[in-house]
Amino acid sequence: MSSPAKAASAQNPVAAAVGLPDAPVLTTRAARGTGMAFLELNCERRNAGLTQPVREDAFLIALQMKTCPDFDLYADGKAIPPRDFDAGVVAIFDLRMNLSTELRDPFHAINFYMPRKALLAMGDEGDVPRHIQELRHTVGCTMRDPVARDLLLSMRSALARPEEAPELFADHVALALSIHLARKYGDVAQLPRQWGGGLAPWQERRAKELIDANMDCGLTLEVLACACDLSKRHFTRAFRQSTGMAPHQWLQHRRIDKAKQLLGRSAISLSAIAFECGFADQSHFTRAFSRVVGLTPRQWRRTKLE
Repeated sequence: MSSPAKAASAQNPVAAAVGLPDAPVLTTRAARGTGMAFLELNCERRNAGLTQPVREDAFLIALQMKTCPDFDLYADGKAIPPRDFDAGVVAIFDLRMNLSTELRDPFHAINFYMPRKALLAMGDEGDVPRHIQELRHTVGCTMRDPVARDLLLSMRSALARPEEAPELFADHVALALSIHLARKYGDVAQLPRQWGGGLAPWQERRAKELIDANMDCGLTLEVLACACDLSKRHFTRAFRQSTGMAPHQWLQHRRIDKAKQLLGRSAISLSAIAFECGFADQSHFTRAFSRVVGLTPRQWRRTKLE
């Protein structure tokens, strides 16, 4: 039997990010082969440093094999104080949050890599409710979950000799664990409580990037909400809570910011700037700019070029 671990280890982003590219990995065929995998990460070094950020549309469920009290966790560059990472506890990490860690203590964990599309696939097959797309958790916190703990522990011997591990065994454990996680922690587009009801950092960044890339064309609310895996109503409310503005107001302000940059170049006409920034015409541009800035574009340009 070929070794699935060797085939998969180089492809697993988590193992590579923590500096353990040769960590044993078992990728399963469960949930239509959506890429669910078990991996064992064991680092004996102290002060291993800052890991590479991981941003995947997936969850990582980690069983701590030893207590790891001294490390820092970052989500999109924001420090999240980790709590109670004792031996035997389980933690859920949302890899869409661009996670990285500053490692000082050695660490050892058995992990389950679960792409979010696996939840959707299981819903289609009837193993879990179809509407489940998220796993409820608090970023940086752990929980006592004997079922998840024991299922992850059952994979330790298989990960020790992945070339001898029956594929069917890994498939069955992956399916049992994913169903347990979905039923115990599953929720409908529920964001982790850490973010207080607004957009998660990855969602806010994606929405802003889309707006910036489409200022000169018709970007719909439906497209923005879909990119963040939210309903239009939920997206609008969360965007306002995160930014203090409705999406259309944010778009207008970004257009004004871009217009200011272009106004600093005296050779560009006002009509050309209006067109490039997505305004209907020069009159529309002048009205919008004056309302936000308090000066017409021509007056603002004059103050900057004097």
